[in-house]
Amino acid sequence: MNKFFPLFLFICISFGHKAFALWTNKTMMFDGLSRTYRVYQSPNYNPSSPASLLIALHGLGDNMTNFSGIGFNYIADTANIICIFPQAVTDQFAGTAWNSGAGSFGYYPNANVNDIGFINALIDTAISNYSIDNSRVYLCGFSMGGFMTQKMALISNAKIAAFASMSGTIGSGVTSFNPGRPIPIAHFHGTADTNVPFSGNSFGFDPDSMVQFWVNNNSCNSDPDSFSYPDLANDTINIDRFEYSSGDPQSEVWFYKMYGAKHTVLFQPANDITEPVELWLFLQRHTLPAAGLKENIEFSKGPGIFPNPANKTISIRGISSGNKENSILIIRNLQGQLELKKSITSEKNQVDISAMPPGMYLFEFSGPGLMETKKFIKE
Repeated sequence: MNKFFPLFLFICISFGHKAFALWTNKTMMFDGLSRTYRVYQSPNYNPSSPASLLIALHGLGDNMTNFSGIGFNYIADTANIICIFPQAVTDQFAGTAWNSGAGSFGYYPNANVNDIGFINALIDTAISNYSIDNSRVYLCGFSMGGFMTQKMALISNAKIAAFASMSGTIGSGVTSFNPGRPIPIAHFHGTADTNVPFSGNSFGFDPDSMVQFWVNNNSCNSDPDSFSYPDLANDTINIDRFEYSSGDPQSEVWFYKMYGAKHTVLFQPANDITEPVELWLFLQRHTLPAAGLKENIEFSKGPGIFPNPANKTISIRGISSGNKENSILIIRNLQGQLELKKSITSEKNQVDISAMPPGMYLFEFSGPGLMETKKFIKE
């Protein structure tokens, strides 16, 4: 599950020097682990025009640097996307691997690593650092990254508008099958794939069964519209796209069945399609209705937190200078779990948050005649 050969050399030659300066490798502490990720910011990024966010997950044994060559950055230059390529933790037996539920013989790599929380923390961190349209956050992945994408779609989809997997299905170790809403999702799979077989996949669902699950979940018509791509490349690979719909654009399921393709990503001109382009054309059709644009997290009235976002220390502003009584500050994560509880006065109003993982939090402030609940972001 680790074969990936990008064919964007001609684009790299043309734009490589300009694009290189816009790549940034970053590190965050999450759940006791140092996690790294690679960010691409388009030269056309403009904070006044909120960008889409695309997180792309590499395959088993691969890394963020290699997978970042898949070509999404060139799409981002015209499509206004911030692209993030996270790095999986190294498993003692399998190499770099996501806790995706894909395994065999009862062994599931990195089963104790909280990759779901890490991906959600990446989303929160990107929203705090860039101007992001919260309704246009997308997740995709190749091979084991595709398995992880499917797991996120099933278990943790509240922040993500649409998903797309390449050569990775639902892992056999996944036990939750209640996404809670229709999920726009696309899947690409080669019928000659021997790493994640099209039929008899020992790591999880076969592609046909996985697509049928999403068709049922989204209440789509079982009879899809189909489109056959012209065989212009003469590469012994033929591609059909099956589009399942319920009539609601936010419930689409698209299946790219790539006859004769192996465990790889297809690119023009060697092949008839460029998978990253097709993937983006699907994703950009969808928005998360409950999201909307980036929230205004500054507070004009009442107690608030400064700075916001924050990294090490926050100050509680808006407490009357004459207030000598203790007020209570409670910080919870978005799952409602208690992170911190502290007494606050107008004179002792600073709080150390350096040990908290990056992400978005709720703070509850109660004091004499006051009760406030607001949001802040820990970088």
